[in-house]
Amino acid sequence: MTRKTIYVVHSPSPTLGRSPLQRGYFPYALTEKFIKSLQRELDRLEINSRVIADDTESDIEVLITRDPALLVCAPGLRYQFYHQGFNKQKIVWLGVMEYCSADPRSALKRLTELASADS
Repeated sequence: MTRKTIYVVHSPSPTLGRSPLQRGYFPYALTEKFIKSLQRELDRLEINSRVIADDTESDIEVLITRDPALLVCAPGLRYQFYHQGFNKQKIVWLGVMEYCSADPRSALKRLTELASADS
């Protein structure tokens, strides 16, 4: 059985005027902390998924071809991440507190919802 991939999107989509150096509003250390926390819970619950940071510069076309199980977006990206063409049910928009405290509950809840919808 293949492992599904969950991408943590941490930088805004490329737009006119955005600096290529802009990688989001929070330090990457918070992204790593959230990824580790979510992966630890997935492993504990024996959910066959892996969590990785988005390496596509928030390119939704590339992400669609990769067929992720879920996109988890860092705070501040709700209106700065172009996600047209992607199933909105597979996107989790994190709040500042849950992102900074690495609380994976909202992502786990959405995975559970998606799994029960598939059954």
